[in-house]
Amino acid sequence: MEVARNAAGQPILDANGYYTGRILGLAEDPLVNFRVGTPFNSDQQATIDGFEFAIQHSFWNTGFGAILNYTIVNGDARFDNALNPNLGQFALAGLSDSANAVLYYDKGGLQARVAYNWRDEFYAGGNPNPTYVEKYGQVDASVSYEFIRGLTAFAEGINLTGASRRGHRRSENFVTFSQPGYARYMGGLRLSF
Repeated sequence: MEVARNAAGQPILDANGYYTGRILGLAEDPLVNFRVGTPFNSDQQATIDGFEFAIQHSFWNTGFGAILNYTIVNGDARFDNALNPNLGQFALAGLSDSANAVLYYDKGGLQARVAYNWRDEFYAGGNPNPTYVEKYGQVDASVSYEFIRGLTAFAEGINLTGASRRGHRRSENFVTFSQPGYARYMGGLRLSF
């Protein structure tokens, strides 16, 4: 073993073959090239701005309520599909509008919730071959009941409508991924003590 020959008599491996000491280089050893890289911030500049609108309201003492929000996000560095693909572009990834609407009930140990979550299409990255994630919405629901203090039964369903997700490149016809949507259900008991 080359390493053991260059160890200058030092025990570098224990009885199990594990490294235990230092390995000393020799003058006749060849030079080793190292490449050291560090992340850096681009000198490109961009502006992100937007608005968020939200309202939450309980309908008096009925236990019913609603939560609504809408977020608008804009940036001034967008990917331009019409440019030559051999030219690099600076673009902001992940920006899109989104919305959520929730109806809930919470009274007397019973909690129920139905939510619709939506996100508009967005540029996900990729240069020179951009990837776009298409607009997507799903419905989730949950219900729980606390029988006695600390013992709660619950059930929830995620993506109840089975909404699927897709992504494409420069053209909507060039699909890069398509994830079929499946509803997922969970249920159980929670014990807190």
